[in-house]
Amino acid sequence: YEVLKTLFPEGHPYHHSVIGSMADLDAASMDDVRKWFTDKYGPNNATLVMAGDVSPAEARVLAEKYFGSIKRGPVNTPAAADVPTLPENIRKVMKDQVAATRITRYWPVPGITSTDLTALSVGTGILGGLASSRLDEALVRNEQLALNVSAGNSGLQRVGFLSVSATLKPGVELATLEKRLDELVQKFIAEGPTEDEVRRAATSSLAGTIRGLEQVGGFGGKAVTLANGEVLAGDASFYATQFDRLAKMTPAEVKSAMAHWMTRPAFTLVLEPGARDAEYQEAASVGGAANASERDRSAETLTVTLERPKPPVDSVAELDFPDVERATLKNGMKVTYARRTAVPATYVSMSFNAGGAADPAGRNGLADLTMDLFTEGTAKLTAQQIAEASERLGASISSGNSDDRSTFTLSALTANLTPSLELM
Repeated sequence: YEVLKTLFPEGHPYHHSVIGSMADLDAASMDDVRKWFTDKYGPNNATLVMAGDVSPAEARVLAEKYFGSIKRGPVNTPAAADVPTLPENIRKVMKDQVAATRITRYWPVPGITSTDLTALSVGTGILGGLASSRLDEALVRNEQLALNVSAGNSGLQRVGFLSVSATLKPGVELATLEKRLDELVQKFIAEGPTEDEVRRAATSSLAGTIRGLEQVGGFGGKAVTLANGEVLAGDASFYATQFDRLAKMTPAEVKSAMAHWMTRPAFTLVLEPGARDAEYQEAASVGGAANASERDRSAETLTVTLERPKPPVDSVAELDFPDVERATLKNGMKVTYARRTAVPATYVSMSFNAGGAADPAGRNGLADLTMDLFTEGTAKLTAQQIAEASERLGASISSGNSDDRSTFTLSALTANLTPSLELM
């Protein structure tokens, strides 16, 4: 609430959180809710995606059958939403039940249809989003001023905001961390990224999108990706447009976009451990609210005006699981392989018969600590080098354990499987 209220002026469509607040919801009458649905939830204001094992011809028949009879609703014209510029740098300190102090800088920027979207996303990834990021390397690993860092581009439809954060390490002065954070940000804006950094960020972004597209539904899946593109950018294949921009992204473009937007006034929010201020104990109402207990709920009945029949379940389709192939290597290791072809990605899980239950008495957590250390460096590679190598390949390598197993997991782009396995 505080971030949106500060970044976007009164009257701006993004000034308040679209999820509202309990006070707003309590204040809404049944008539308010009905009017919202009739005004906004019309078929001419909706996008339907049918993704999965269905042909376009079948999809059209089903869509007409179940949705074709719904009448058109009012035409909606989205409100204008320009990218604001803060009049000056703004700084606020808030308290909450957190374990450590965190400082975050925010800058208003354009939304997802902006030509700067990809450059800003790549730039913030290099700065503080990737495992190999500049802020991670300097503030967390080398200088040990912060417990963790992050940076990102939160792209909404018509506007968005960049953020850069660092969590203060105990024993370090906030002024020391903040000064160094600013130095690193300014250095990045002045010099721009290297070609290798841009390629690592682009490949990591590409790989993440490809992994998500293996799902039909769910966040990042085919249906949601197509719907997001159609609704927010007017282009169902917007993800492919982003792929093309990533492939062509240059260090100069990233530097230009970062310099243009990150040299404007910023909102700095410092979150400290402590009791939350009284005004934030409950989210403030956007427009005043009546107490929920004072309302006459009995007068707010909901009647169904049209009840359509549920589609019958005539039969249940047989599931077609991938064939499982098995082999044993010369060293005795058993290999199980299930081929899936939805996306060009391969997943490898190497599992050992030992876990937390094998911890010696008095040394609980030894297995957890050991597995965590595997990705922190080897005899030949530092954590930074492992991160950089993984990003160049679009690979993700992790390690962990349960009571009875210790497992190394690799998610790789199939085209880069051999070098990814070598890194694993």
